[in-house]
Amino acid sequence: MNRRDLLKKGVYGLAGVTLSSTLISTLQSCSSIEKYSPLYFSKIEFSLLSNIIDFLIPKTETPGALDMKVPQFIDIIISETYNNESKNNFSNKLKLLIEDFKSNNIELSDYYSIKSKFVNDFNNKTHQEIYNQIRDLTVWGFKTSKEIALNVLNYNPIPGYQLGCIDIDK
Repeated sequence: MNRRDLLKKGVYGLAGVTLSSTLISTLQSCSSIEKYSPLYFSKIEFSLLSNIIDFLIPKTETPGALDMKVPQFIDIIISETYNNESKNNFSNKLKLLIEDFKSNNIELSDYYSIKSKFVNDFNNKTHQEIYNQIRDLTVWGFKTSKEIALNVLNYNPIPGYQLGCIDIDK
């Protein structure tokens, strides 16, 4: 890896970390997923992405990825921080995935069909790169949301204790 690429990726990572908390807090005040109009993805792509995200981190006792508005987070991150080459790369892989789903007569709104196809693809290592990108973005968006960081992951902004004036004998 040459120095220029390393610096570019470092800047993108720093921008993403800086923007993530702001984006998550903004998204948590947005409308629900049904009323959300994607900035970058088409409605079909966004629907498939939402279904994949939903079974990656489903709702249990803790909120799921859809509750934390992770699909909207991914849409904003890709539309605002990815360069054109990365956007096109992600879109092309997602379109190939959609074509594969359609060629196997899988309805893009059927959660269980998508889940079984995902498991088969993941085991057979087809479409592995797009699934890994979706997984990475999903985990990033989920873990950086304020609700999850503070209430589920037990985030402590200042680790350790400060014990001011104590006896030296202790």
